[in-house]
Amino acid sequence: MIAAALLALALADTGEITAHLRVEPAEAETGQPVYWILEVEHPAGATVRLPDIDTVADDSWIVLEPRPTVRTSASGGGETTRAAWSVLPLEPGDRPLPAFAVQVESDGQARSIDVAATTVPVRSALAAGEDAPRPIRGFHPAPERNTGRALGLLLGALALVAAGLALWIRRRRRRRTIAAAPPTPLQRLAELSKHVAEEPEAARRTIYALTRLLRESTDRLLGEDKPALDDLDWAALREADERLPAGARGNIARILRDAQRVKYALHAPTRFALEALIADAKNALEALAEARPPLEEAA
Repeated sequence: MIAAALLALALADTGEITAHLRVEPAEAETGQPVYWILEVEHPAGATVRLPDIDTVADDSWIVLEPRPTVRTSASGGGETTRAAWSVLPLEPGDRPLPAFAVQVESDGQARSIDVAATTVPVRSALAAGEDAPRPIRGFHPAPERNTGRALGLLLGALALVAAGLALWIRRRRRRRTIAAAPPTPLQRLAELSKHVAEEPEAARRTIYALTRLLRESTDRLLGEDKPALDDLDWAALREADERLPAGARGNIARILRDAQRVKYALHAPTRFALEALIADAKNALEALAEARPPLEEAA
């Protein structure tokens, strides 16, 4: 039996953060949906930034669900974050998986875990020597009459046309990427505001998600990703960046500085304080949404 594709890579200086990618089911077949499952072992309370898998290594895969299903569980004092993407293999053989990096923020430090590319064996749904779907079984031979022979020829021609059409559609589909439009930052914020609660752990998770959303949205507008900077250094850098709207700069920097007490001093904010931070974040994201990227202004 073909084993599932598995890769594990841990940074030597941490020892406590690992990431690996596997495929389920272990035996893949063309045209049969499978899951890419990413598992990240990390300390409790760490923030994991997953990669955006909107495209794949080549056109032998189609991403059916670009937004992953994420689940976190505790194990041995740490936590495991699992993410699953639904994909469809189109070509038989050893198909490559994409290489990407996972960002983990823990104890005030951001680390990047590289998950290198690997391959997974994919069986062909067709038998050896076939290049088109097989005709439907179960038809009895046509009677040996002129009318029956003409009907048999007509049915045979229709079967050939149907098989050719199915093969053409299959080849066309492998060149297309089926991907739903990702949610906008404001839509992500609206979803986040639905889960505001008084429980300390829930409040801390909300703060982590809020600061990550603001950083990602700002970096995407500028076309400059700065995951290695901690929140305070990043806030100081962006607050002085005149390419950003003034209102957005001040709000975002203040939110990230206020979040430090929650993220690293284990301070539990009240529901009122959380709602105020989300309202400020909404104003900042609206300003970012109305701003044009710096490259467009230069053009």
